[in-house]
Amino acid sequence: MLQKYWSPVTFTVMWLVLVVVAIWTRPALPVDETRYLAVAWEMWQRGDFIVPHLNGETYSHKPPLLFWLMNAGWAIFGVNDWWPPLVAPLFALACLFLTRSMAQKLWPERPVIADLSPIILLGAAFWTVFTTVTMFDMLVAACTLWGLLGLLMVWRDGDVKGWWFLALAIGFGVLAKGPVILLQILPIALLLPFWDREKRIQNRKRWYLNILLCVLGGAVIALAWAIPAGIQGGEEYRNAIFWGQTAGRVVKSFAHARPWWWYLAVIGPLLLPWVLWPSLWRGLIQKAGVIFKESQIRFCLLWFVPIFVAFSLISGKQLHYLLPIFPAFAFVLARVLDEGELFSSRLGRLLPTGFMIVLSVTLIAVPFLPIRKLPDWVGMLPTYWMLIPLMIALYMIAKPVLNNKSAVIGFTSMMGGFVVALHLALAPYLAQSFDLHAMGREIKSMQDDGYEVAFVGKYHGTFQFLGRLEKPIAELATDRGEGMFDWLAAHPRSKVITLWKQAAPNDEAVDFVQDFRGSNFIIFDVEKLGGEFDLLHRRGKE
Repeated sequence: MLQKYWSPVTFTVMWLVLVVVAIWTRPALPVDETRYLAVAWEMWQRGDFIVPHLNGETYSHKPPLLFWLMNAGWAIFGVNDWWPPLVAPLFALACLFLTRSMAQKLWPERPVIADLSPIILLGAAFWTVFTTVTMFDMLVAACTLWGLLGLLMVWRDGDVKGWWFLALAIGFGVLAKGPVILLQILPIALLLPFWDREKRIQNRKRWYLNILLCVLGGAVIALAWAIPAGIQGGEEYRNAIFWGQTAGRVVKSFAHARPWWWYLAVIGPLLLPWVLWPSLWRGLIQKAGVIFKESQIRFCLLWFVPIFVAFSLISGKQLHYLLPIFPAFAFVLARVLDEGELFSSRLGRLLPTGFMIVLSVTLIAVPFLPIRKLPDWVGMLPTYWMLIPLMIALYMIAKPVLNNKSAVIGFTSMMGGFVVALHLALAPYLAQSFDLHAMGREIKSMQDDGYEVAFVGKYHGTFQFLGRLEKPIAELATDRGEGMFDWLAAHPRSKVITLWKQAAPNDEAVDFVQDFRGSNFIIFDVEKLGGEFDLLHRRGKE
């Protein structure tokens, strides 16, 4: 039985180690993770599960699925810090199982591909890192794979349940991150004639009609939330979720503007260590004439390439936008590996393992190198944890690898060991410079004592969940406008938070200081400032 299910047991154990270490060592990172926690916390506080809020204002930037799931966990386990960072990783685990199921539908006669694909996916550097991050894209990835699995169920077996899977995947995908789920699923669904070489789908008109019905079904699921939310949230919120989540996203995508070739430049490092495996490239070249004629490989290419090109043409680019198409790469690699035991030689493993050895040794030695410009915190890092990937890499060189399965598990263990070691090595720095629980609790104590609290600049809800705040924090403009002085005059018994890029001033008005990424969050007592508000404007810039 264990032999039969070695693959899901293997990747589940690897996933568990990654996630446990990440939750144990890494606090919620500002501004994204703390912001999402704040929205979920405010949903819990208000008991309003229709319209998300952030710091007392409606929050239209993301749909509510992630926040619902965080609240569902709190309803079961009570409000805690460990459940929210577990939600997205659980979807990452679901992606591994869905990847395996998709491979079984694509190549039912080649079970090795189904066994290797999820382990290859987990071993890709980018996927390994983002397995532990609280963001929406892993939810989108799971919905994408669920919908594509439904398509393959129809294509392979004529199973009509696949259409239900597709409709549900679209609906929940929209609730996860908006209509971007359609970009992830529809291209490959519409390109059926270009990958269905066996013409398994005889009635193409019915295929496209069912796709349309699934899109409409998904829209019904999404609108079941969006319509009541739009009514309850008001006109501005309604316009934001119906327009801002669609065309407005593309029009305003310049927030992360990068050149069209940016994804091409970064895709290689994201696919480490696999891109450094020369035996793989040799096998791919040797077997290209065979495997690239298959409908399954065409499916993978027509899934990956159009979406990669589309995201490249959109100005706003973020690495995590590519997460849902990474399984396509894993399928192709696994198909190449299934052609024969060509990849277990020690020489073929030397480049990826050698890269890991050099990287690990370098990171171990960094605190001891005479480099003047290194930050002070580097010296306190326990970089000896990098011995974990170093030992795995050395073991892979020293011990003969018997087959492709052993090689894949070894490389994935090596990359997983590196990410685990990185978390453990960075833990002291992350605790010192990113863990803002203490400041959150201080703000909560101040609010409980009757103080009004304000933040100079744009406030992203950073302290709301960390301090379990029950009141919003006012935002004050960073310039010397009348609005700021009016607020301070109207709230003499108040505290003001500002971020300085240098040490806190030696002033009796300073109530609390929190290190943050080399800068300092400072809480000033307005009464003790005595009208000397220049301290709030300076913000340590001079």
